[in-house]
Amino acid sequence: MVIRFGFKLALIISILQVQAQLDSIGLKLKEIQNEVILEYSEPTAQKINDYIFNTPEKFKNSLVRFFVYDDELKLIFENNNVPIELRYACISMTGCEQNSYKDPIRKGWFNLSYQSSKRQGLFLSNYIDERFDVLKSAQVFCKEIQKIYDRHQNWREALVIFCAGDALWQKAKILSSDSTKDFFEINAYLEQEFRHVYSDYTAAVFAVDYFKSLKIISNDQQEISSVPIDQFVTFSRISSILNINVKQLIQLNPIYKKQIIPDIDRLNQLNIPTTKVDLFYKNRDSLFTESNADSARYYPVVKSKSNEKSNSGTVNIIYTVRSGDVLIRIADLYDCNVSQIRKWNNIRGDYLRINQRLIIKKPAIKKAYYGRINRMTRAQKNNIIRKD
Repeated sequence: MVIRFGFKLALIISILQVQAQLDSIGLKLKEIQNEVILEYSEPTAQKINDYIFNTPEKFKNSLVRFFVYDDELKLIFENNNVPIELRYACISMTGCEQNSYKDPIRKGWFNLSYQSSKRQGLFLSNYIDERFDVLKSAQVFCKEIQKIYDRHQNWREALVIFCAGDALWQKAKILSSDSTKDFFEINAYLEQEFRHVYSDYTAAVFAVDYFKSLKIISNDQQEISSVPIDQFVTFSRISSILNINVKQLIQLNPIYKKQIIPDIDRLNQLNIPTTKVDLFYKNRDSLFTESNADSARYYPVVKSKSNEKSNSGTVNIIYTVRSGDVLIRIADLYDCNVSQIRKWNNIRGDYLRINQRLIIKKPAIKKAYYGRINRMTRAQKNNIIRKD
């Protein structure tokens, strides 16, 4: 009898300890919540246990990746009038991984669909997927979730609907027969894969606060800069010229899906360590040599649809900078102004590099006329300028 009593007493104490721990989680959630309500639930407690005790190294690795971008993410969310704590959604949705194991169709840290990305102007092709750009992905997430919030006026609903879709949320509301609009009641009728979106998010916010309080996460990432690329080049070529590991190039430039920067009618950007910027500009011309052009045999060069024949709209005309060219002269040749050329090519100031390729936008019906300018001699170009 004494043994049984001792067992019951130990069980009661254990239950009370667990209950006290759960109560403390609930109190902590209320303490750290801001605009997005953080409510305690059993799935939240289970996920917190995973983050902190079962897979702490995995979660810490997610945080290391996250804090590289955290300051910029705060600005993006603030500028889009979205609660800045919702930036933690990339941790709960994808673990700050570019490809989510939960949904292979959606891409990027913020789990973006193809349709929403195209709608918000991201560039998607066989070679480039801007959903893998963390900051651009965050911009799209903010715009999409803001539209959902405008309809529902509830941020946690907006997060769940962003992941599940409005149709499934409305279906869950009907199945729940809930007249009080109780979030958890409706959420319980969602399809299984979406029921834990909110509890996972709540747990992520709790776990981030927990690890930040321990002060064990540090951001020792090297400083990164972007440099312009206006021709076809492979990562292996960049690696050999700039002495940067290909794996690092892939990590810094996830938008390029096939380890190449394709030859298309837009100015691409390459992320490299800031310490390599001077070396890049010193050796830039050697990136685009004949030996590099030979590798184009292994990669079909993609031209944008803007080059297709059309009788309406605008097309992109390519002009290659020659010795003696200045922006005002090029603008005169193409009957446009300097500010337009700067805007089309994302450049500042007046500096031009010989063999740099500039995009000039002209009406499609005048493509033939302006397209021939790039092949003209200096004397022929001077004649055009004099006639004007």
